[in-house]
This record gives sequence, structure tokens and C-alpha cells, in this order.
Amino acid sequence: MVKILLDNGHGYDTPGKRSPIWPDGSQLFEWEFNRDIVSRIEILLKKAGISCVRLVPEKEDISLSERCKRANTIAKQSDCLLISIHANAGGGSGGEVFTYSGSHKSKSYAEIFRDLWKNHFPELRFRGCKEENFCILRESVCPALLTENLFMDNYEDCKILLSECGREKIARWHAESIQTILRRFYQLG
Repeated sequence: MVKILLDNGHGYDTPGKRSPIWPDGSQLFEWEFNRDIVSRIEILLKKAGISCVRLVPEKEDISLSERCKRANTIAKQSDCLLISIHANAGGGSGGEVFTYSGSHKSKSYAEIFRDLWKNHFPELRFRGCKEENFCILRESVCPALLTENLFMDNYEDCKILLSECGREKIARWHAESIQTILRRFYQLG
């Protein structure tokens, strides 16, 4: 049985991981968003009978080396797929998925996320499947993806990230992509 490892990026104490305070007084804190999305994905996957593990149940930030250690300990016991959930920043809009350059499996999995994006966010840009040397991707012994779910420093994107409807769509995009990966590559479901 394949286990899905869900990594909610950052903690409440990670500096700078938040949106601006918008004119209506709202603000997104990435640690809270990431944990909420992981909780929603967990519910959807468990309803579908898919085994999943939250790597970071703590609210505080856990080092990347510890996150990888936790993932690798579980991956030694069963097939795993690691998904690290984030909200982006840096002056853009839309979503994207990152993989490590050495992982062909991860690249194939990222393409499924790309293909299903338009089903959930037809009006929003998908910025692509990209390779990056992120620690969580590089040091994990199992296939790993890092999703950047819209930009918290873009007002229009952030309104979606703060909304119940937007969060539910993001969780469903992840769950549907994971289920498609399991059907296509592991003949499960």
C-alpha cells in the first residue's frame, strides 16, 4: 500500500511567511493555510481509503532535515509519495509544482497535478512544473512534490487562499491528483 506523506510547510514561528495586511484588515499566515489544506486533503484521502501521514503535526516550524528524516523513516517501510504544501510569494499569480531534477517519477506525478489544475481553476494561470534543488525534494528517498498554491502577496490570489471555497478547491485539486497518480502508476483505486 502506498502512503501519502503530507508536509505542511513552515510553522507559526517562521519569519516573514505571511501576506500583507489587506485594506479590509485580512491577512494570510502561511503556516495556518498549509495546515488547513493538509487537514482537508487528509479527510478527502481517508474517505477514499488512501493511507496518509501528516509529517508535521506541530504548530512550530520543524527543520527541513527533521522533515526529511521523518519522511525517509516512513519510506523505508512502504512505498510513499511526499507532497509539501505551500502558498507562494514574490510578485506573481497562479500555481506551480516543483520536483527535484533527478526524479523522473516525481516529474510524471507533477504533470498530473498540472493537467488537473484547469479542472479546478480554469480562470487561473498554472505557472508550470519546475525543477528546483529544495531540500525536501532533494533529500527525500521517495518521490516528492512541492506545490505552490497561488500567491499570498497578490490580492486577488490571496482572496482565494483566504476563502472557504478557494481552500476546498485547492484540497480537492491535491486529492484528485493524488488519486489519479495512484490509479495510473500503482494500479490502486
